Amino acid sequence: MRKFFAYSLIILLAGVLTAAGVGALVYNSQTLDESKLSARSHPLLIFDNDGEAIPGTAPVQNTSVTDLPDHVKWAFICVEDKDFYKHKGINYNRIAKAAYKNANARETKEGASTISQQLIKNTHLTHEKTLKRKIREAALAHKLEKKYSKDQILQMYLDAVYFGNGITGLEHASRFYYDKPANQLTIRESAALAGILKSPARFDPITRTQNFTDRTNYVLGMMHTQGRISKDQHDTARTEQIVISGRRPRNDASSYRAAAISQAVGVSGKSAAELTTGKYKIFTFFDAGVQNAINETLKNPDYTVKNMSDNPADMCIIAATPQGEVTALHTNNHALLSGKRNFASAMKPLVVYAPAIELGVVTPDTIIMDEPYTAGDFHPKNHDNKFRGEVTVRESLAHSHNVPAVKVLDYTRLPRAVNVAQGLGLTLEDENMTLALGSTRQGTTFWELLGGYCALANEGLKTTPSLVKRIENRDGKTVWQYTDPYIRALSEDTCLTVTDMLTTAVKEGTAKKLASLDFDIAAKTGTTERGAVASEARQSPSQDNAKTTNTDALIMSYTPSNVLLTWHGNTSMKPEDDLPGGIVGGGVTSFIARDIMRAITADNLQFNKPTQSNIAAPDANNSPSQGEGVARVQARDGVGKITLDAKIGHTGAPELRFNTRAEQKYQIHRKVDGTTSLLEVIKNYQGEYTYTDKTAASGKMIEYWVTSGDVKSNTVKILISKPINKNAQPNKRPGGKHWFF
Repeated sequence: MRKFFAYSLIILLAGVLTAAGVGALVYNSQTLDESKLSARSHPLLIFDNDGEAIPGTAPVQNTSVTDLPDHVKWAFICVEDKDFYKHKGINYNRIAKAAYKNANARETKEGASTISQQLIKNTHLTHEKTLKRKIREAALAHKLEKKYSKDQILQMYLDAVYFGNGITGLEHASRFYYDKPANQLTIRESAALAGILKSPARFDPITRTQNFTDRTNYVLGMMHTQGRISKDQHDTARTEQIVISGRRPRNDASSYRAAAISQAVGVSGKSAAELTTGKYKIFTFFDAGVQNAINETLKNPDYTVKNMSDNPADMCIIAATPQGEVTALHTNNHALLSGKRNFASAMKPLVVYAPAIELGVVTPDTIIMDEPYTAGDFHPKNHDNKFRGEVTVRESLAHSHNVPAVKVLDYTRLPRAVNVAQGLGLTLEDENMTLALGSTRQGTTFWELLGGYCALANEGLKTTPSLVKRIENRDGKTVWQYTDPYIRALSEDTCLTVTDMLTTAVKEGTAKKLASLDFDIAAKTGTTERGAVASEARQSPSQDNAKTTNTDALIMSYTPSNVLLTWHGNTSMKPEDDLPGGIVGGGVTSFIARDIMRAITADNLQFNKPTQSNIAAPDANNSPSQGEGVARVQARDGVGKITLDAKIGHTGAPELRFNTRAEQKYQIHRKVDGTTSLLEVIKNYQGEYTYTDKTAASGKMIEYWVTSGDVKSNTVKILISKPINKNAQPNKRPGGKHWFF
């Protein structure tokens, strides 16, 4: 037993001596870099498309800590390191308390770093959470305390800490958030800035206002509890109103900078604080000329949009090239950029008409019956509750008629349309027929909407919109590069056809506020009513729309060189923040888009034109009946006879079979209770084709036939007597490329 204790004691002493030796070795190996400690506060360096610094990136002259009011210094000390003037760089009591609390919570809930340690971490080390880094941090903090006075350390600390939005240093943060020097900060303003440090993203004054306010009050409470401000000062500070300059519309590039930082954080895997303190450089596609055009347009007092509370409405304007390079951005609410919206009829070109044209279901001149219509449990109505009878697909899109849009989506079939729209970058899951009016289950981001229109403008080549071109570290090495490949999402002819229809929307439809421009431009408006799926096509205030309020009003517009998203709306979704009923996509929002486009687009720009086959009207003798709703395709030479066979398959559903030729296009039709519908369009398929109608109704006599051009097959009739097993898989036959449900 004695030998055991002796050996244990020897091992323990050896461990202590080894740890002491390692500690001494680490301590002696650490060197303070005075150039890092004395670095001036600066914002994250962001450059435009030409490599020039974007406005707002210049360093500022720091205010000396001796010139700061006492309450400014104590705000940071109280919340970050109340024993700052007592310890020697490391607070062992605080470490013990934090370790105890973290052990009880079984997670890291409380830190124990002193101001000296935080300064070392921000200037000398990475932000990785490792034992090695903590040992180095402690060693350097101790050396720091031996070489510099407390006020010198506090000065360097206030110059180095990160305040969010790409801002480093107290002086720069004070000017950015309050538009005043740090030596003029009030007690509440000081507490607010000190509160940001724990989590700049969580307590962002611009995007997380409630969190920011709660944290400010918490810091004020600590200042009072620790005796640094009186009760009267505390109570007065709690009632003080803070005005954040970064929250007001700014005629500079601050919106673009904030969005670029957010993207850089996402693609680099580093926090904004690491990018800033690590002196990374972000190179972007920013174009000062485009940004200036936006800023100058918004100075027009006639273009001020207010919500129902008579406050400035939320707004967002994003400009990009058709290749997805974001050149300018303006918003008065940065939070909305990460949110999802239902963009109403502005979605129709992407989710209804482009898929239908891509799959060969309609052409611009196809006749659609605008009449009462039911799609399952969905009973769509037009914005004015009127029906217009026969209208073309072109007219339906230009004037944003809702019922024809639902019909076109129904003819195309929802799963097929969703598949095409997903290829454009839209996040669509478990959608229903309200998709025809722009309503999606999860909503759509501004970036997804912009990307879809960029693909249309880029003649079908799709990429992810990006503000950031590349990111370099302090040594000039590229750590991230924008190399997103272009993907063929739509055929060139489909995009040219949709673009051609959207120029009609400018000439005579909902986007006609842009008609005075002297160059080709395509556009689609969108308006979402409070409590409605979607509303569209109102151009000006009226007795009807004055009774409603809107949550979104936007216009998507593009030329061969620019794509522009212009939006007003309600981010909070509180009724008092709604837009008045007269604020619609085709109103003042379109005037803003018009003036910006005029300033950034060269005259006489013209779109390429689609091939004649995509825009030609169907043969007059081949027009659809009112029941069919969709014009049949022009006949081609050599189609030959079409023989249709049908039977009840193993699933209980009708199975149709007929032979096809790859060079022909075929349509399968169904008639039940006098109503005819188009089931599927088949392209590029050679051989015997099998179609299973899993949507057929039991107890009904159903007629089927197939057409190709003006050739029609025989008609077959089937009576379904038993329920269909819709979960069973139909028999599959090999074949060439074809479109299917």
